[in-house]
Amino acid sequence: MQKQQQYNFIWTLLLCCLVAINGRELREGENYAELTDNNNNISADSNSAEQPLRKPSAADFSDEDEDEDYGLNMTVWNDNSWDVLVFTQQWPVTTCYHWREQDPTHDCTLPQKKEFWTIHGVWPTKVGHFGPNFCNNSAKFDEHQLQTILDSLNTYWPDLEGASSQDWLWKHEWLKHGTCASLLDALNGELKYFGQGLKWREEYTIANILDAAGIHPDSNNSVVTINQALVRGLGKNPSIHCLFDGKHDISYLAEIRLCFNKSLELINCDGINRDVMAVHFQDGTVNTNCHISSPVHYPSVLPPLLRKQPWKFPVVDFYKLLQFLMWFTF
Repeated sequence: MQKQQQYNFIWTLLLCCLVAINGRELREGENYAELTDNNNNISADSNSAEQPLRKPSAADFSDEDEDEDYGLNMTVWNDNSWDVLVFTQQWPVTTCYHWREQDPTHDCTLPQKKEFWTIHGVWPTKVGHFGPNFCNNSAKFDEHQLQTILDSLNTYWPDLEGASSQDWLWKHEWLKHGTCASLLDALNGELKYFGQGLKWREEYTIANILDAAGIHPDSNNSVVTINQALVRGLGKNPSIHCLFDGKHDISYLAEIRLCFNKSLELINCDGINRDVMAVHFQDGTVNTNCHISSPVHYPSVLPPLLRKQPWKFPVVDFYKLLQFLMWFTF
């Protein structure tokens, strides 16, 4: 009779353990589904023309430009004409956050300095359109032409993918955008093209402009406030771009774009980009894809990466528990 009671005790305890395991797996599965749904809601507000870069595919360097950065079919230009240069600086934390939400295994190499914007690109643009792109299909990328500015490129125009990407960002920017910019004598070569981007990064330091207005990482500000700070520092109207977390209804500051004419003079970005709205208010106009009525978050660090896989009961620990119960009852 006592043996039977011991057997009943063991099986009851094991049954309780299994019920607890299944319940926890169910809760973890719900959390996993919520996280997956959250990933699907990390996107660009409106239809941002150039979202943070993904790994390249063969299509990036083909004649037919269904561009992965834009996510849109681009206009095919016969004459490769363009009107302005769009100089884009990106906030690395937001870029990396977007990448990581798309792929939890993704890792980024972020600048060590806290308030440090990096260059995304210099993009020749026809007013009201995207592009042109890939203006010379026979062009090659030669890193050796950049030897004299490599240190500056690694600092101010880094590939956030890190060393393993092997200067893919520079190659991409040159073949896609530099070959179009090179129609201008001042930019007709890799050294001139990338060197001009570095000059603009030094002259128009976004972190310093925002800092002067009291806008720092970890703050929430309206896009109007950010725009007013930039206009005071630049003297011209920029374009402000956000990435939007639809699950939590948060806009993250992602990119600041400045516009230049063919004389390399800073001009207003009004009416230039098709992927933003021009929002008029009493003191001016905001060119943005951010939500006007919601705060824009300027993140200082990446949010913690939550575990994506459902919880599994460790077999070894289960075996040890079974041994302990057998020892305890027998």
